[in-house]
Amino acid sequence: MKNKNLPYLIIFSVIVILIAELIGFKVLSIGKFKIGLLPLLFALIITMILAFNIFRKGILEKVYNEENVNFAGKYLIIIMLPLMAKYGADVAPRLKEIISIGWIFLIQELGNVGTVIIGLPIALLIGLRREAIGSTLGLGREGELAYISEKYTLNSDEGRGVLSMYIFGTLFGAIFFSVIAPIFLEIGFRVEALAIASGMGSASMMTAASSALAAIHPEKAEIIRAYAAASQLLTSFIGTFTMVFIAVPLQRFMYNKLTGGKKMTKKLFENYFIKNLSILTLSLSLILFTQWIKVLKYGDKGPQITIYTFLGLFCLGLFAIIGIILQRVMQKAPIKFIRDFPILGWVSITSLFFCMISTEVIKAINSVDFLSITTPILTYAGISVADR
Repeated sequence: MKNKNLPYLIIFSVIVILIAELIGFKVLSIGKFKIGLLPLLFALIITMILAFNIFRKGILEKVYNEENVNFAGKYLIIIMLPLMAKYGADVAPRLKEIISIGWIFLIQELGNVGTVIIGLPIALLIGLRREAIGSTLGLGREGELAYISEKYTLNSDEGRGVLSMYIFGTLFGAIFFSVIAPIFLEIGFRVEALAIASGMGSASMMTAASSALAAIHPEKAEIIRAYAAASQLLTSFIGTFTMVFIAVPLQRFMYNKLTGGKKMTKKLFENYFIKNLSILTLSLSLILFTQWIKVLKYGDKGPQITIYTFLGLFCLGLFAIIGIILQRVMQKAPIKFIRDFPILGWVSITSLFFCMISTEVIKAINSVDFLSITTPILTYAGISVADR
């Protein structure tokens, strides 16, 4: 990577992560509603605010130069791969439970394409074009963010759309679903159906929706929480595959029809193993640094760093590398959907496979703090949209 300003970007990202983690978790009260502000959000806000031209002087001009901004958008998917690998440790211990959940829970997963069927025409109607691709693929959580980042990069209009939805969902998603769930209950939907629908792939949104329903029907609180948790678990397991095999083809078809046949552009980029390995090493180092800050800030009350933490980081990195290799190898496959299957999918499958084999792998990966993975991701996500 011939970018003499890259060290400035890396040092800057470390400083931003440090500041965001020292700020920590904050609660903002708006009337009776409370918005939880995580360090990842502060990291995103800091990097986006400092991107304004008024601040781009001296060192910041070197941090936000064109090469660094393009680097952050182009390789964000690699930085996100450890997060995709961690999902395997969450799902593997409860795989039997997922399989036994039942056909009702499986069918409700098709509701995830509602953002495409309903949201895409509305987005195009109000004037969005390629931004609509990113903003309507799903709820705009980590899975959609990773997919759009891989296929288009966050420097694109599609990337701006998904990142906008990610920010909006982080700030207001829980509030929205805590209000909308009781409204649908009043319309006539069964509380059991709404409980299942609460498992949408976001823990905060699921908690908000199911808690609102349980408050109205306290006698069914246990059923509501159980259904919501089971649905959430299923969504976390097959959400990526629903997106890749159903939502993406449907969106592509609808977009071409609704825009008069203008094809969805696809920005491909080089994906060399050595480059990705270097960036993956950077990602894992930032995760360890972030978790170390949490140890200093919270002591025994927060996440710890043990030998299992290092083993967990090794496993996350190994699964990401295997996923990258599989994605490259499968480019020669005769079946198109296998060639188009994203890296994040291969990483998730690899992680799930190894986590099913060994409980020690699960223990190691669970020693890596989830939020310590997300703060570096949002730091580079903020930098990646600096010029947009």
